Amino acid sequence: MTTPLNLSIFTAQAQPVNIPLPAPEGGWTWPPTSVTLVSGEREAILVDTVPGVADSQRLADWIEDSGKELTSIYITHGHFDHFLGAAALVQRFPKARVLATQPTVDIIAEEAQTRKELTNYAPMFVHEIGSEIVVPEAVVNGRIELEGHEILAVPTGQSDVSDSSYVHIPELKAVIVGDIAYGDVHPTLVDSTPETRRNWIKTLEAIQLLKPETVVPAHRSAESGIGSEVLDATIAYVRDANELLATNPTAEEFTTKMLAAHPDRVNLSTLLFGTALLGLRQA
Repeated sequence: MTTPLNLSIFTAQAQPVNIPLPAPEGGWTWPPTSVTLVSGEREAILVDTVPGVADSQRLADWIEDSGKELTSIYITHGHFDHFLGAAALVQRFPKARVLATQPTVDIIAEEAQTRKELTNYAPMFVHEIGSEIVVPEAVVNGRIELEGHEILAVPTGQSDVSDSSYVHIPELKAVIVGDIAYGDVHPTLVDSTPETRRNWIKTLEAIQLLKPETVVPAHRSAESGIGSEVLDATIAYVRDANELLATNPTAEEFTTKMLAAHPDRVNLSTLLFGTALLGLRQA
């Protein structure tokens, strides 16, 4: 009889960052980041990584303490905070393969050449983040091997980045969604447009059709649930943002109304920074 799969979640807390704009109360912070260990009888795969050097070491210790052999590290999309910790993990677990869909492989390979995103974002972090980039292998036939269980890597296209993916585990009725959904954290709207926001909603609606009972986002508060309501709430947030932005609000009007509509979301920095980069008019 096949050993049932188990999901475990590791969360790196919000990290202080320096941004050359007036800071909100409590200072600027990078949102909390969660990664998921999917384990069988002897082996395990990890979905996404964390960027901080100290957090990566804590994550490696946590995986080691699980007693499972880490065989694969799957990266859901090409944002640096999700792939940058792979180098530290491969150093600790040299047999682990780093995997992603081909579009994500291409994004990370380009970043390894240009280091454009790291050049922009790494200086912001107060605590040290990784610097080595491991370019993943492309996952074959959309399947991640784990003791014969069906673990699916599903490309989706638009989320808060142009090409994304999620992990679908049918036997657990679970999806691990990277940045497609956010758990009680403000979603980032950086570089978004009316079209990309509408397409993001379509991505979320397509995942809803799977009727998942467990939804694990990469950015979530420690108190956030991991049920299907995560998808519903993210759709509501992105739709509210899109409709409000269509009214040509000032930056202050936009943030005030989004906070009123979604008062329980954490990491205000994400909303404020995203609003600044949207270039909304001032009062």
